[in-house]
Amino acid sequence: MDYKIVTSSSGQGLTTKIKELMTDGWKPVGSHQVVVLHSQNRFSGSQHMDTRNETEYSQTMVRETKKNVIEVDIMFYHLDDNEDEKVYDEQGMREEFEYKLQHLLNND
Repeated sequence: MDYKIVTSSSGQGLTTKIKELMTDGWKPVGSHQVVVLHSQNRFSGSQHMDTRNETEYSQTMVRETKKNVIEVDIMFYHLDDNEDEKVYDEQGMREEFEYKLQHLLNND
């Protein structure tokens, strides 16, 4: 499995990054986290007015590692329409395998 921690300075930014990763097969694990990176107290004279907080949002993501397996559907037909006799379509299965293999090789 692959793990990744995604961070952003805003909740909306984190949501956008998570949605993008989910389209690539990543899934969130647990809940998001928010930490205060820096706090600054603001004053007017000696009167405390407010505090500015710089935050960071994070989310752990996980993705299954790609398997090097090509799945091919089993193809068969019934000989003379007899439901008890299956004849496997080896040529059709071979063509599906070769098509998927070529597609896999072209994408890597």
